[in-house]
Amino acid sequence: MSIYLDHNATSPMHPEVIDAMLPFLQNPVGNPSSLHSYGRMARSAVESARAEVAQLLGCDDSSIIFTSGGTEANNMLLKGYVDRSSQAPVISSEIEHPSVLEPLKQLQSDGVEVIRLKPNAAGQIDLEAARPIIAAADPQLLSVIYANNETGVIQPLPALAAMVDRDSCLVHSDATQAVGKLPLDLSQLDLDAISFSAHKLRGPQGVGALVINRKPRQRLISGGEQEHKLRGGTENVAGIVGLGKAAALARMEMEFKQQHLSRLRDAFESRLANIPGSVVFGQQAPRLPNTTYFAIPYYHGETLLMELDRAGFALASGSACHSAVTEPSHVLKAMGVEDNLALNAIRLSIGMDNSLQDIEQLATKLQALVDNLPAVIRQAAV
Repeated sequence: MSIYLDHNATSPMHPEVIDAMLPFLQNPVGNPSSLHSYGRMARSAVESARAEVAQLLGCDDSSIIFTSGGTEANNMLLKGYVDRSSQAPVISSEIEHPSVLEPLKQLQSDGVEVIRLKPNAAGQIDLEAARPIIAAADPQLLSVIYANNETGVIQPLPALAAMVDRDSCLVHSDATQAVGKLPLDLSQLDLDAISFSAHKLRGPQGVGALVINRKPRQRLISGGEQEHKLRGGTENVAGIVGLGKAAALARMEMEFKQQHLSRLRDAFESRLANIPGSVVFGQQAPRLPNTTYFAIPYYHGETLLMELDRAGFALASGSACHSAVTEPSHVLKAMGVEDNLALNAIRLSIGMDNSLQDIEQLATKLQALVDNLPAVIRQAAV
């Protein structure tokens, strides 16, 4: 038995995505910048994929810059757009993905002031606390994650965006976990830029995009004039085709996908509630339909992960980018969760190929692991 339940880290490719990519992996593929027929065929495939992404996100084709993934897209936005000579700060949050946190640290080392908004106990940015901070700062950039990769909590982006001067402040969101799981229409969301990765929506690894309605001040990758002269280097044609197909499938399957994932998540949380002392982080806030971040007080997260892995279940302790670090989640710490509980955190993230039977088997295994603990440990959590 092997049951994969770590789709927020990466989700296996959809079979139709693989089929769409194969011709661009098996046959001679031209450089999209070349003028001969092979190049024109590659260029047509790239632009068709760009149109599919634009339809999924409700944006113009011209605003899409293909990248190697969400990390590059976040770096491109933060390092390429922020004006280091300006006195205006950058505002972000304490619950960002490392691909935002690390570039922010680099901006700080360059002399840029970075202000980080705090979440409340449910994992959402505290709007009342944020309002005076944003008003006093008059920022040049507001960058807040759309849906947290650990808790799945959805952030109040429209309310935050309404607090800034849109003439002088660009509003960006790392939407890596949201794209393909939630309906995102950028024409309605009033965001200036989002970044995301294909492999979170059943596309290939190694490709993603930055969608931005303003031109960055400088290029992150210099070279040729690819991607509207904003990202040098020959395009990953097969990967971009895969992203385009994944976007098309996500658009068609959106309603069913949300229903399927939320049904499985709710079934798991219902079973989890039978374990004394169990906690679901962010349960009081709007969340992704596929994510449960939970802890069992008397079971260290790393130990529980290994026990589940031996039983054939693949879950995670939070961000895959931090999977080798045994320390409390920075997200849970920002939410005010005590370290001893935060160290027990486990993330379940469900995908379309999971079934109710998978969830029942996981819940049964968790209950068995708890039941096999010494009585004195189980009673301590009651």
